[in-house]
Amino acid sequence: MVSRHVINASVSPKGSLETLSQREVQQLSEAGSGSIYKLFRQCALAILNTGAHVDNAKTILEAYESFEVRIHQQDRGVRLELLNAPADAFVDGEMIASTREMLFCALRDIVYTENELDSPRIDLESSQGITDYVFHLLRNARTLRPAVEPKIVVCWGGHSINTEEYKYTKKVGHELGLRSLDICTGCGPGVMK
Repeated sequence: MVSRHVINASVSPKGSLETLSQREVQQLSEAGSGSIYKLFRQCALAILNTGAHVDNAKTILEAYESFEVRIHQQDRGVRLELLNAPADAFVDGEMIASTREMLFCALRDIVYTENELDSPRIDLESSQGITDYVFHLLRNARTLRPAVEPKIVVCWGGHSINTEEYKYTKKVGHELGLRSLDICTGCGPGVMK
């Protein structure tokens, strides 16, 4: 196993992130139910590895086995304490701005999704119910804005792609970004990276 450079850091969102309830913080903490913490930890690790040459989730999880995320409630939001985080996500001790934004978007979406899935109005068994659910997720993420034309491109694909396909998807993503389009992907390696 190749040793990885790590950093410990405290990160707060730029702008605002709604204050989390004590229950939400407990759910997201390692001492909580565990599954939500595990999901957020894995998403955070994927986000912190954006741009890395390693494209294998298992390898990344093994390389950063001691990575931890601690969530602290503050008066106006939350602060994340990252322990043994990938150092490549930082420049001179400061987290890269786009990485910080993605990290807090993942936190927002995971908390919202967890709370919404408990709602009796959610129907993931029908096409209409799934469409309604996706609408609520997009609205919560402030992707849908009245009187603003959407500029979203959804990119979905596989995790196991060859080098030629990877280079092509990276070039397409770069070109979309240069045109100020918002790109929605899954989280992880391969096409979605």
